[in-house]
Amino acid sequence: MPFGAFFLSMKNRYLVFYGVFFLVALFYAFVNPFNNSSHMPGCFIYQNTGIFCPGCGLQRALHAFFTGDFVLAFSMNPLVFLALIILCIDFLFLLLKRERYRPVPPMVNSHAALLSIAVILFLFMILRNVNSEYLEFLKPTG
Repeated sequence: MPFGAFFLSMKNRYLVFYGVFFLVALFYAFVNPFNNSSHMPGCFIYQNTGIFCPGCGLQRALHAFFTGDFVLAFSMNPLVFLALIILCIDFLFLLLKRERYRPVPPMVNSHAALLSIAVILFLFMILRNVNSEYLEFLKPTG
């Protein structure tokens, strides 16, 4: 059987995904996007429009999450923080061979779930750009 993502079993695809996820975690644990000399790109959408996109604060949230500062990770991007928690739980269930309880496969394999995620991202983008003291926690800090 030829090697490639198309020919891998579904479980092996998830293991490859989590392997890449681990490499990204290592990268962001050691590279600090808060440092201006880190050469990490800023948000293209925010720099050109002044609008916070759903990914604004992503790099800083990843760095904070993978260095253990969960409060800062949440304040940078609450949606990314929740997604990282879900991915960590999914990986734990994958390792423990509890396929039945994994949260990610039902989300990825369902059109309704993917559409719901797209709607949540769109609403998140709108709400984090509303000028309201009640929604300030959605904007990246710092």
